[in-house]
Amino acid sequence: MNFNEFNLNKNLENAIAQKGFRKASDVQARTIPVVLQGQDAIVQARTGSGKTAAFSIPLLEKISKNPSFVQALVLVPTRELALQVHHEFSELAYGQRIYSVPVYGGASISAQQSQLRRGAHVIVATPGRLMDLMDRGWINLRAIKYVVLDEADKMFDMGFRDDIDFILSNCPSERQTLLFSATMPSDIISLVERHLKPDHVLVDVSRDKLSVEEIEQFFVRVDPKKRVSTLASLIKRRHMKKCLVFCQTQRTADWLSKNLSRHGIQAEAIHGGMRQGLRQSIVNSFKSNRAQVLVATNLLARGMDINDISHIINFDFPKERETYVHRIGRTARFGKKGEAVTFCTNVLEIQEMRRIQSHINAEVQELVEYGS
Repeated sequence: MNFNEFNLNKNLENAIAQKGFRKASDVQARTIPVVLQGQDAIVQARTGSGKTAAFSIPLLEKISKNPSFVQALVLVPTRELALQVHHEFSELAYGQRIYSVPVYGGASISAQQSQLRRGAHVIVATPGRLMDLMDRGWINLRAIKYVVLDEADKMFDMGFRDDIDFILSNCPSERQTLLFSATMPSDIISLVERHLKPDHVLVDVSRDKLSVEEIEQFFVRVDPKKRVSTLASLIKRRHMKKCLVFCQTQRTADWLSKNLSRHGIQAEAIHGGMRQGLRQSIVNSFKSNRAQVLVATNLLARGMDINDISHIINFDFPKERETYVHRIGRTARFGKKGEAVTFCTNVLEIQEMRRIQSHINAEVQELVEYGS
């Protein structure tokens, strides 16, 4: 389905074309008409499916330019996702005089207040900072018309359940609510029953063919004591130009990036223990190819706008199958090809790798030449 079939205003169509979007992804094709019709919706979709545009495009069509007041609230779990969604809104709103403000912790609260004073139609916020601004009387949600909960399951995992309940309770009952989530645990279903209209629409593209179908997937049997040397060899011999390596803890990320540097590989670590300015600087370094490898915790498994990653490596085996899907979904974006390699250090991880293969209905080959 082409975007011009949605009968959007010309400025919005031009902005979409300027971003290089031609055909709508599955989640966009199925969500945009629902949002334009004013219905509440639950959208279950995987990472990399194009869900940000699925809600930002129809909201930009519906938001009134005048008067200038906050009409839409997008709640996200992390500051990185807040900036990404804000960036997407800003690009799609080009030429339409519709403005968004990102609100998140780890940055100057007075600077965010100044941005809000200048006027905004959309607030993209993490729950904690939003509630702080509400307590100070700087944000009032009584005029909100549209609420988006992006990556709702992630927000619940991070302990924001009560915060989300409080925020939604301070929004008008007569609003349109959109919930996006990769999974649907019982907590999410309970939230839906409390805060979405009974006639809400379910859009489920999570069981469709993976949006990461262009990824070649591999696993390597690795001696735990040889993981670093195996990783360095893998990066060099397979000519990995832009590689994202996932590990479980902040300490491992710092340790691994230093060890890769000793092997002559330009590597940086990024995790939630760093201040926002440093994290953004590291991401910019990786985007501009000054760093070849980015070693990350699950902070980056979702919500980081880096579109040309060629390789994903699971240095630490993912604890959950959905985590695996979210991690490998950082490559093969927008039709490009990519590779994902997972280290298995014991029989249980190899067995789980086989179960993941069945779960995602995709082949995961063994790289015997790198194994121990």
